[in-house]
Amino acid sequence: LAFTCPPRLTAVLRPTAAMLLAAAPEQGVAHLLDEQGQVVRSFKDCRPGPRGLCTARAAVVSAEASRSFTHVWAGGKEQPQYRCQAPERLGPILATSDAAHVVGGAVSGKLYLWQLSTGRLLLAWNGHFRGVTALATVATDGYLVTAGEDAILHVWSFASLLSAAASDAAPPPRALRTWTAHTLSVTDVAVAECGPHSLIASASLDQSLRVWRLADGVRRCLHRVEASAPLTAAAIDPAHRALYAGTSEGSCRRDVAERQPRCRREADERQPRGSRGAAE
Repeated sequence: LAFTCPPRLTAVLRPTAAMLLAAAPEQGVAHLLDEQGQVVRSFKDCRPGPRGLCTARAAVVSAEASRSFTHVWAGGKEQPQYRCQAPERLGPILATSDAAHVVGGAVSGKLYLWQLSTGRLLLAWNGHFRGVTALATVATDGYLVTAGEDAILHVWSFASLLSAAASDAAPPPRALRTWTAHTLSVTDVAVAECGPHSLIASASLDQSLRVWRLADGVRRCLHRVEASAPLTAAAIDPAHRALYAGTSEGSCRRDVAERQPRCRREADERQPRGSRGAAE
């Protein structure tokens, strides 16, 4: 399958096979490809921006690059099932693994939460001082990680977001964690799941890749890798053994952990001896 312009890509993991969803914004179409590169399904009127394409079980969600519309495809149809409009143009979008909600980050720094089944906007709040650049969920959709051009990472509790959405009188959501060690825009985040001790990697234009632990309330990162060029992408081994970073020069860097931690054991080692029995 050939594209006339660089496609937007996202992985699709299904119980029977892994697939790739590729969208060509200039052509206005996205294709679902199997492991052999064959087209399984096509989705028309799909023109996403960077990180503006995601999947939610059988649904496909796209935030248009040039307009403030979000399209949702479901039921095996080529045309969008419905379109919903945000107050402004969105950048990255993310669907929860249970396909219940979609989160979008805007160029203004605002964050938006929708109900996927109906397209109803549930909540809008100020998340960053500048544009939102990356989104991720952690701890089985228990928390939302957001990053922005303001060099800040926030972690939000999904329970608090839904609570704020349920009441007009509720105060604005407050971040559970805020990390400010980066000095330039955060370009990507990646997650290695391990419950409350999940690891979060953040790549930045300040040429650093940093690793944070969800359970830690401190602002200091666990690990830092310095690169020779601005970083634009990050990935982390699910077993917490290695970090990967892509640079603006087109190179990829791999950083191998000196030891392979077990997140439960590490959490125990960080506790005072007298508190371990109570924690277990």
